[in-house]
Amino acid sequence: MKIESVKAFILKKPLDKPLITSKAELKERSTAIVQIKTKDGIEGLGEGVGVPNVIREIVERNFAPMLIGEDPFDVERLWRKMFQRLYWEPKGAWVCAISAVEMALWDIVGKALDVPVYKLLGGLYRDKIEAYASDIFWGDADEMAEKATSFVRQGFRYVKCHIGKGFGQDEARVRAMRKAIGYDAELMVDINCSYDRPTAIKFAEIFEENEVFWYEEPLPPFDLEGYRILKDYTDLPIATGENEFTKYGFRDMFLKGVVDYAMPDLARVGGILEGKKVSALAESFNVVCSPHVFSTGILLAATLHLMASTPGTELFELDTTGTGIIDELLAEPLEVRDGYVYVPKGPGLGVKLSERAKRYLE
Repeated sequence: MKIESVKAFILKKPLDKPLITSKAELKERSTAIVQIKTKDGIEGLGEGVGVPNVIREIVERNFAPMLIGEDPFDVERLWRKMFQRLYWEPKGAWVCAISAVEMALWDIVGKALDVPVYKLLGGLYRDKIEAYASDIFWGDADEMAEKATSFVRQGFRYVKCHIGKGFGQDEARVRAMRKAIGYDAELMVDINCSYDRPTAIKFAEIFEENEVFWYEEPLPPFDLEGYRILKDYTDLPIATGENEFTKYGFRDMFLKGVVDYAMPDLARVGGILEGKKVSALAESFNVVCSPHVFSTGILLAATLHLMASTPGTELFELDTTGTGIIDELLAEPLEVRDGYVYVPKGPGLGVKLSERAKRYLE
């Protein structure tokens, strides 16, 4: 089997109402999609999260020429072949582009063998994964409390919110959500790297009082020393890693002892197998791996296959905003029941570029 073509597209969906985070107002959801076809007519899809137009350029101008004519089954060798081109930029958009290509290769291999990708990653360890509802985006305290309550009523035991934009109101938001959902459900907070060290320490005390389940990305990803200092001040579990690249970045994080929940994003970290390696590394440091998933149905499916086959992973991030391009890219409807997401059983990743999805292509 040989690769015949490698193409990349931008998938963009305008939003009726912006998603507000501590960093920006998102008026659209966009990502880069890679489509690889073999001479046998098998198509694989992958996704790279980051700056879509840059990822598209990297894939089509740099990676496509070195992939055409290659055997898509040689996933590890082709990953190394691409990564060797990154000596000047071992993080960033180049790794996001590798992630998309690698994901598409696994999709092809699974389809060629007529098996789901999880069977290629160690087999089925579990067929359903407990999810947390993501995400309650920044708003007033009452609105966020109402959303948190609605997710708990739907059967989720874990809900996550974005705060960090209005420091004076963050305490009120967290207290309102905790009061609304009680203590039988867990509340996670995501700061999107917006606090400085003193602010992160200050809010750790408030979050401890409100029994926050985890404290996600309070500091910038490059401030590992800041995370180490924060760990000295709080017993709150720290979750971070969605903005980290490859196992090498996570190795440094684990050696510092600054994280309790590692959050590799398979569309950014280097792909599915790299995510598997990060999970194994995390397990050796007694760190839980809980991948970041907030994009399209392709990343969602890839992450489900990884978590289905990997014991050291917990808590699937389920985009409950209704703004993502998810169902349009899944071969079968996603099954969510009683707070659990069920693993797709079809060949490959279980994704397809449907006509509904194509309307978002650029």
